[in-house]
Amino acid sequence: MHLPARLPFRLALVVLLATVVLAAPRAWGEPLSGVHGGALAARARGIPVALSLLPANANVESPSLPVEPTPRTEPSQREPAPTPTPATTAPHLREDAPVSAGAWVAYGTSALMPLGGVYGASRLGGERLWVTAAETAAGSLAGLLPASLLFLQPPQAGGRWAELDVAGFGAGLVLTPPLAALGTWGLGELAFEGSRDRGRAYLGALGGAAAGTLLGLAVHGLLEEVVNNTDQLKAVRKYIALGFIGSGATVGYQWAGGGPRERRR
Repeated sequence: MHLPARLPFRLALVVLLATVVLAAPRAWGEPLSGVHGGALAARARGIPVALSLLPANANVESPSLPVEPTPRTEPSQREPAPTPTPATTAPHLREDAPVSAGAWVAYGTSALMPLGGVYGASRLGGERLWVTAAETAAGSLAGLLPASLLFLQPPQAGGRWAELDVAGFGAGLVLTPPLAALGTWGLGELAFEGSRDRGRAYLGALGGAAAGTLLGLAVHGLLEEVVNNTDQLKAVRKYIALGFIGSGATVGYQWAGGGPRERRR
């Protein structure tokens, strides 16, 4: 039998291809399991990997980043609550705090000071004592309403006032001296003989009422510190401060006005 001339060449080519296929590594015929395993391991570590690298039939959930659990502290290991400091604690005042003997002495001394101003006013211009007492009472009554705005600070405020309290205090500080001076000046000029110089008398009463207002506020605050409970003797402190305002206006009125005119007979 005579074979074609090109048959040995074809047989040799087939044998060569079969040898190459049989000698090839087995890893060439396996799927990309190593790639898929590397992708899963990378995602488990929190590294984002494209889902297209995974096989279509792989049921894999996307793991989230690992979160360390918060360690639970035992009740005995918890930090103690911070102790409140005096700067952040509102002052606690006792409602039944007794008034000490020293407080009564301070109140009595403060009440005598406006009476001394009434007597001094009568000696400045030669006016009668009961007249200067009436002028002091008139000035105190005229300044009673605006002066009430000076004592609006609650004891629980801790030194920090609200906006309305500050506005009320400012209004009382501005309105109290002129009204108290007007009360003293008006009674002295209309009900009694009047002063020798009316213009200077009113300016003197205004200056004296302003000084009495500041002094009355200082004494009021001092008496609040003397008594442990600010609610006790609250009205007494207020009237003492008003006495300072009225007596200051009377002293200024008698001093600047030059005393009374000639009395009618």
